[in-house]
Amino acid sequence: MENDNSRDLSFFLKGGDKGILLIHGITGTPSEMNYLGKALNKAGFTVFCNTLPGHCSTLNELKKVTWEQLAEACVKDLRTLKKQCRQVFCGGLSMGALMSVHLAKLYPDEISGIVALAPTIFYDGWALHKGKTLMEMVWHIPFLRNSINIREDWPYGLKDERARAFIERFYKKAKAGAEDNDKVLLFGSPFFPLASLYEHHQLTKVVLKEIPQVDKPILIIHAREDDMTSPKNAEYLFKNIASKDKSLVILEDSYHMITIDKEKDKVAAEVINFLNKIN
Repeated sequence: MENDNSRDLSFFLKGGDKGILLIHGITGTPSEMNYLGKALNKAGFTVFCNTLPGHCSTLNELKKVTWEQLAEACVKDLRTLKKQCRQVFCGGLSMGALMSVHLAKLYPDEISGIVALAPTIFYDGWALHKGKTLMEMVWHIPFLRNSINIREDWPYGLKDERARAFIERFYKKAKAGAEDNDKVLLFGSPFFPLASLYEHHQLTKVVLKEIPQVDKPILIIHAREDDMTSPKNAEYLFKNIASKDKSLVILEDSYHMITIDKEKDKVAAEVINFLNKIN
């Protein structure tokens, strides 16, 4: 369960016989799930969060990864966790939330519930980079999508000013051809390769067809002021998923990165409560 790369931030926290697979966002890193993972483990759950293929590395490696490869890796991690636990849940942030829905569609007998944190179906947040509005016009052209990198911009998904300032120093100075790998491990890529956004889009098209067929219990948490994806994303998922046991929690003091933002303790408490009530 441990990655061969000693600098990798993947984590496996052994707890009870209820386990949850946490999936970080695209271009992200397990560090964005670390606070939640530790809280869940302290509450008695076994927690596994692995680095997605191509992540915590260079932009060139990130661009090569397809959504199918991401899904294959998550399936492998799910099976690893299943060997350790009687009952398994799946949860993720942003793209990781959609991947969790996808896994629940593929393995309904193995996954007891879904945790969807800031699910990203549409890029429609209030701070959306202007370059992203043009992405659908060019990302179908392989040369262009492999050439264009969109720099992460203020507010970096964080309403917490102290946390934002911590990563802003790295993000502002970063250059596309010279990543600081130690910082990438901690904060994720300072750039969104258009190729990665395209793969996210491809996964989204699949998940949109699957949502009406998924009936596992689900907890959806989204920030009202999400800078990247508006609450319409969470509302769409809540309305269209077939689950009878479903709840939607709207946060009032966070942006997109809700697992590390100002209401991270509330997020953890909501997830713990959700997992505890399902037997």
